[in-house]
Amino acid sequence: MDQFAVSTREDERGRTVIAPRGDLDLATNQQFVQAVTDALVAGHVDLVVDLSETTFMDSTSLGTLISARRRSHSLGGSFVIFCSDPRLLRLFEVTSLDKVFAIERGAEPDAPPSQASSAST
Repeated sequence: MDQFAVSTREDERGRTVIAPRGDLDLATNQQFVQAVTDALVAGHVDLVVDLSETTFMDSTSLGTLISARRRSHSLGGSFVIFCSDPRLLRLFEVTSLDKVFAIERGAEPDAPPSQASSAST
């Protein structure tokens, strides 16, 4: 079984970067939801979801991203997805979510992880 983990860090612009590693699906979604909730409750409303180490996403995780964007914006924040994986980018395109999300396709966000948590899937 693959290990799933979510790390959280701050980027050079002061945004909170939440980076799920592994398959983001029904089995691992709650850990991702908790990371988003923790950031928002702590007042970190400018979020970047870094999918550079995400290997798979299902419809549950897409719904979670939509909810996280809505929550961030309702608190006056911003929400950006970093993704360079052609398969995941295609998922956003076929669902038309590439028109909903701000997606950065450039170099991986800098700054080493400052906090990480893991759970087996």
